[in-house]
Amino acid sequence: MADVLPKTTEAIQTGIHLHWNPGAQLCVWHDGVLVTNSAAGHAAHDILMQPDSINLWFSSGKPIAAVAVSLLKQDGLLDYDEPVATYWPEFAQGGKESITTRHILTHTAGIRTAEIADTADQHEDVLQIIAAARLERDWEPGKKAGYHPTSGWHVLGEIVRRLSDVPYDIFTGEQILAPLGMESSFFTITQQEASRLGNRLAVMHQSKADEITPDPRFSVEATSRFVRPGGGLRSTASDMVRFYRMLLGYGELERVKLLEPSLVAELTSPQRTGMKDETFGYVMDWGLGAMLDNKINGPAAPYGYGPHASARTFGHGGRESSFAFADPEHQLAIAAVFNGMPGELRSDRRLRAVTAAIYEDLGLA
Repeated sequence: MADVLPKTTEAIQTGIHLHWNPGAQLCVWHDGVLVTNSAAGHAAHDILMQPDSINLWFSSGKPIAAVAVSLLKQDGLLDYDEPVATYWPEFAQGGKESITTRHILTHTAGIRTAEIADTADQHEDVLQIIAAARLERDWEPGKKAGYHPTSGWHVLGEIVRRLSDVPYDIFTGEQILAPLGMESSFFTITQQEASRLGNRLAVMHQSKADEITPDPRFSVEATSRFVRPGGGLRSTASDMVRFYRMLLGYGELERVKLLEPSLVAELTSPQRTGMKDETFGYVMDWGLGAMLDNKINGPAAPYGYGPHASARTFGHGGRESSFAFADPEHQLAIAAVFNGMPGELRSDRRLRAVTAAIYEDLGLA
């Protein structure tokens, strides 16, 4: 990596030196060429990070759920503007009757109070908590915005299950991951699979303090209790780049056509604009499940794509640790994951440094 992306290499090594993360993985594809698929540091104690190490990507996996429901729309099974309760009748309680799939995808549904569902022990409990949850006070769906880390994506997962008759992880595996050749991507990992993958499974660490320690909350065992469409993806940077290459290709990758171009355009173009996000505290624009470039709304907006990304850039970040995005104007797809969570401010500083360096190394700044 150092020979083709020297500034990027320095930025990544700086984070490791500062003990923000023990290791990192990066894949960059530009204008039809794989620039790098590389790794640095350690995946776990005494285990080096490799390009095929499988990391936890948290919310960076959310756009996969957006593509999953788009496939249902493509097949005529779903309408973004139909109430969720059309597909999941038990959801129609607590003032949530008018919430639509579009509201979920744009984070305007108003069910952030149901995030507690992600701490449940069983998937059935998760669904019961979300179905019984009440709409947030003084919230009219579609008229107010606030990022939903988990609850909304469990809703999407249940819609997928009910309309396809298979669980979310099976549906995405068969309809998205396998066709795109994302062979190292998983929403759940069984004990048998974990044994087979062995040292390829990287460990997520807490790094807010001086000492870097593995975080047991995000072990394979802990995150595989049930499917988490909004935060449970484990994958490689190269797999994530394949996903974004498909979106750059208007729904097609290497002669595999997944989505109609019109559906890709809808996912990746502004669907919610000029609204203050009540979770992040900034005005932030969104597509359908994809976070758009938000520099126009202020340089401090979190989980962006750095100072040089074009206005058409779209993607998603993952909790203090990852980002993956596509920049159509530069025909650029980037995915990076750092297996340390140093806090929001340090994570944002790391993201901005690495993304800026990539553009500068490629002569795009």
